[in-house]
Amino acid sequence: MASTDASQEVAEGSVSERGFYCWQDTSAGNRVSEFAKRGFPYYTEYGLDFLTDFAFNPRIQHILEAYFDRCLLAHWLRYEALPDQHIECFRQGGPEAGRRVFTVHVCSKGSQVAYYAGSHLHKFKTTKGLRSVFEVSPEELSRAGCEPEAPNFPNGGLVILDARICFEIKQGYTMTFMFATEDVLVKWPKIVLPNSTILRDRVAEIENISPKIGLNFAFQEKEAREIMKAL
Repeated sequence: MASTDASQEVAEGSVSERGFYCWQDTSAGNRVSEFAKRGFPYYTEYGLDFLTDFAFNPRIQHILEAYFDRCLLAHWLRYEALPDQHIECFRQGGPEAGRRVFTVHVCSKGSQVAYYAGSHLHKFKTTKGLRSVFEVSPEELSRAGCEPEAPNFPNGGLVILDARICFEIKQGYTMTFMFATEDVLVKWPKIVLPNSTILRDRVAEIENISPKIGLNFAFQEKEAREIMKAL
């Protein structure tokens, strides 16, 4: 269900000031569970339906269109909780980096993610994390006065966050989408889909949802498919 104008304004203000906004969303939990049962079929017609329902959810679309003249979906992956303490962020640099990348978390049932409000407004010393994202120490965040907020999602949840926000997946996992401006995407690889008429048509439908939001997708060439068959 799309949010009202008032709740859209609240979400937009929270993203600006605190760096994120959360919705409890039972449909998210149910769909993530079904997606998992099917073996996480990302690059299928079913997978693209999942992408459309959450990455292009009207609540998400509203915020992306409010902040970007143009952005592209450029990342889609599952991120699980890590043992011990790993506070991560997808984009470093604080104010110098600017607001150029947004992340969407579709949270599984029973998941818990800690978000450090206001951390997008600080430039932290970072290290390379276990899964090729940036990590920030608790001490750095504490010195900046950024405290964790850890909403529980017993039935699933939907979160949009500035990619500079620090977060820790404490329990469960998130299906994670990332949208970025075209200047940021110059060095990013494209998401490569199987070359099928069904998927091409579905991608074209998604790209028509909003003139401001595109897909950083490519399709496999015929030669690549033939090589894979021969292996």
